Amino acid sequence: MSAEMNHGIFFSKEGMFLYKAVMTDPAKAGISPESLGYIDGVMQRAIDEKVMKGMVTLVARKGKIVQLKAYGHADEGVPMREDAVFRLASMSKTVGAAALMQLFDRGLVMPSDPVSEYLPGFHKTRVASIDPTGCISLEEPEREITIHDLLTMRSGITPINRAYEIMDPVKIFCADRYREAGIIDTMHPLNETIGDVCDRLAGLPVASQPGSRWDYSNLSSIVLGRVVEIVSGQDLLSYLKDHIFDPLEMEETTFFPDSRLYDRIPAVFACGSMERLDGLDVPGTDDTQLARGPSKKYYNIAAGLHGTILDYYHFTEMLRCGGTFRGRRVLSRNAVDLMTRNHIGRERTYLYGHGWGYMVNVQEEVNTMFNYMGHGSYGWHGYWGSVFNIWPEKDMTAIMISQVSPVLPSWKPQERFLNVVAGSLV
Repeated sequence: MSAEMNHGIFFSKEGMFLYKAVMTDPAKAGISPESLGYIDGVMQRAIDEKVMKGMVTLVARKGKIVQLKAYGHADEGVPMREDAVFRLASMSKTVGAAALMQLFDRGLVMPSDPVSEYLPGFHKTRVASIDPTGCISLEEPEREITIHDLLTMRSGITPINRAYEIMDPVKIFCADRYREAGIIDTMHPLNETIGDVCDRLAGLPVASQPGSRWDYSNLSSIVLGRVVEIVSGQDLLSYLKDHIFDPLEMEETTFFPDSRLYDRIPAVFACGSMERLDGLDVPGTDDTQLARGPSKKYYNIAAGLHGTILDYYHFTEMLRCGGTFRGRRVLSRNAVDLMTRNHIGRERTYLYGHGWGYMVNVQEEVNTMFNYMGHGSYGWHGYWGSVFNIWPEKDMTAIMISQVSPVLPSWKPQERFLNVVAGSLV
């Protein structure tokens, strides 16, 4: 078998060429083909147990793709395809962080900058606190929210999500203030811009002192996206296309795919029942039909990108290579290093239980919640059952994307997949 095999050539129903992925013999990349084959069993188990309807996986080592495969179905009676256009959900956040760090490379934005330097209304932000009697009041912040706080999810801006608000009256208080201001922290195609949302968010209370506590918040990413727009002078989609998507050859990644790609967007299914979710997963929260929404101006970098697994691999390959892709410099090595190191010390995220960089989890030890490929590996997940992980020490990248409601059983196939990939090294 030759080292380079032209596998993964995909065509549309009309015969139009879509993309080609050059595959490498796993053994030539230091990967055991037999061990890599265990991925098939992990994916089939997830399908048989009705955890997932279908998925696509990609494994690469030293820049060579050694596995790219579709499993199960994208919809009832429709096989999943390798070039499916997925809802990337929170895997969008890491792309947004990279965009911000490009401006850092140019000396236009510093992590230490107060957010109010770009959005003056944030100078009025106050911190909600609770006394022993349960009374909530607002106090002055010890310091202003910085860009670093947004990137590390320590801004104090709380999520508008009851699952994250439970048993925390301060978070509930702040989230209710956001709701009263008409702020919706979800994946709806809102008929407004991220600038409109940030204008209303500025000056509303936060749930903790800036820099003091990790709290997963889509709104922190939305504010970062707005900073990119203000500093660059471009709307976020135009900026991403010019500075990330085009240089990385992410030709089918965007916020709102056009209608020619609709038949390649998989349906979303409920984990367990495999009920097809045609509209909302949970009424009033997350929209499965984002791409087809009537409004296409809310550039939700927290959770709104769509794209193929191969496109996203190009992005991860840039990170793995210290900011370069096929000879093109997209980020400085220094920026990548800052993005992918742990910035929250011994604190651990309540999602997956690891350290946190700039919109990535960073594994520093084995835990009882979720484990990635190995020590020092980093990556993040998407709401609809997806994960990417880069293991710099071993030059390995693994991506798995599905479209399933986000409940705990959907974590396990992701963890098993990454375990098999790590175990395939020879």
